[in-house]
Amino acid sequence: MIFLDNASTTRLSGRAAENLLHYSTTDFYNPSASYYAGFQNAKQIMETKALLAKHLNVKFNNNIIFTGSATEATNLAIFGSVRTSWKKAVFSAGEHPSVYNSALQLKARGIEVVFVDLDKTGAIDLEKLEAALDEDVNFISIMHVSNETGAVNNLEKIAEIKAKKCPKALFHVDGVQAFGKVSTNLETFKPDFYTISAHKFHGPKGLGALYVKNPAKLLPIIHGGGQEYNLRSGTENLPAIMALKGALEECDAWQNQKLLKTLCIYFKTELKSRLNPEIPMKILEGEGFAPHIISISFVGLKGQVLQNMCDQKGLMISTGSACSSKKMGNRVLENIGYSKDEVLGNVRISFSRYTSKEDALEGAKILAECANELWRNTR
Repeated sequence: MIFLDNASTTRLSGRAAENLLHYSTTDFYNPSASYYAGFQNAKQIMETKALLAKHLNVKFNNNIIFTGSATEATNLAIFGSVRTSWKKAVFSAGEHPSVYNSALQLKARGIEVVFVDLDKTGAIDLEKLEAALDEDVNFISIMHVSNETGAVNNLEKIAEIKAKKCPKALFHVDGVQAFGKVSTNLETFKPDFYTISAHKFHGPKGLGALYVKNPAKLLPIIHGGGQEYNLRSGTENLPAIMALKGALEECDAWQNQKLLKTLCIYFKTELKSRLNPEIPMKILEGEGFAPHIISISFVGLKGQVLQNMCDQKGLMISTGSACSSKKMGNRVLENIGYSKDEVLGNVRISFSRYTSKEDALEGAKILAECANELWRNTR
């Protein structure tokens, strides 16, 4: 099988898998225990947080919180920050469901919520964002990389606009599709919160992390034994955290970016050479896109049928976010102006550092064959 849906999840790295097993079967002791072995595991967790902070280019000062998922981390950032005095929150229209649906919950609580439209790439429209911001804004959330199109938001420019229009507003960035693939130097845009997900860069499922610039401004949404600086109670998921550490030790974002760009070129070149030229195809490409995601629309064909055909031939691809794959339509593609046929014909290809050149070429061949066959059968 060829797996080209790495935006939904990735395989464990070798060191991550080793750590997951070791800390599940050998050094499995509760990090909150008072005996020496527990203390040593607590120390390992702190070292993992420090390593993650280094990858984010921030100073580690009890500002990394581990959660059960990126969705939980996002909910902690939003609902741990919300106050009765809040008036207005601003989000991009392209946010992942974990952010988008949290925004709807804020709206249900009586807070004014503004969704800012996207440009034709899937990045937030900066002019519309600037128009939406004012002194009443308390919270802003804008993703780093679009999980649907791969568009990279200009966070440095967004930070400048925020500083000018609403400097006191809190700024959250969903970095799930960015970490390990593009630069995540937080010093360049200084967010208040940054969310990551371990399983998106060869760590384990069931572990998210939230960078918090000032933990004193955050309130817990899960209460219990007081772990994670009293901000996220529950016994620490030691095996997953140590697997994350292994993934971080093997993560080289710059090298990954070079490899992923090359794979992207191989795939698109092979696909275009094999696809029936009569088939209208739309690919979002050019500057300003993350190297690991390709959004393709085969106009006049159905993406879901193509996905099923490819699956039968040993190729796994996506029709969009795995968190919303069972819902009709695609609000992100619709927002950037895609027609109904372009939305229906859309598939998403995504690579990882474990994707080989052969996988990319064979995957493009299979996708082209399936599209050509479906085109013939529907004429």
